[in-house]
Amino acid sequence: MTNDPKKRTLNAQGYEAFLQKQYFRAIFLFGQALFLDSTDGHAKIGLLLSDIALDFPKEAHSFYELYKNLLDSQPRRYKISIQHQILDLISSFDESLSRMAQASGEENQLKTEGLDGILYADFKAMCVGKDFKEVFENLMFSTKVIFDKREDFYEFLDSLVENAFYDMSISYIENMRELLWYDSRISAILQKALMLEKQSPKAHKK
Repeated sequence: MTNDPKKRTLNAQGYEAFLQKQYFRAIFLFGQALFLDSTDGHAKIGLLLSDIALDFPKEAHSFYELYKNLLDSQPRRYKISIQHQILDLISSFDESLSRMAQASGEENQLKTEGLDGILYADFKAMCVGKDFKEVFENLMFSTKVIFDKREDFYEFLDSLVENAFYDMSISYIENMRELLWYDSRISAILQKALMLEKQSPKAHKK
């Protein structure tokens, strides 16, 4: 059923409906496509994004932009791998929101009580003249880095990616969605992290 023209049409109509914010129609169309081929990753992603969009439209469209950008920038042979990555991110969405709610509460407590936390400005000062990777590794398991500026968070994520902390950067991004910081810049950083992680020697050994 991979090349079924009816399925392709349903998927195309489904994504068109999704982009027009007709989420219930999109869910119906993707459901019909999955009825024809229950293994179709493109339809699965569309269905899940449409369902998410009913409550979290901004996040759903950010997922879609990431998915589209990855498909457009990678050779066709990576399509299945990209779909698995997106499905994994989507499947962790609810769990990420719960973790972020807890982390946000803990962060506020750190700010008010000054417990076991370090402001990003102080962390950055510690890195002057030293290796970012070494400083971060010494703190990552014992101290939380607290951000009070969006630009600081962007800079920190870029530093994580540049220093090959791909999993850590992806985890931070997943956990920050509830704070509505998940925008085009975050999407670009996440895309970069996913691509570099796939190209890393560690990934090739799997």
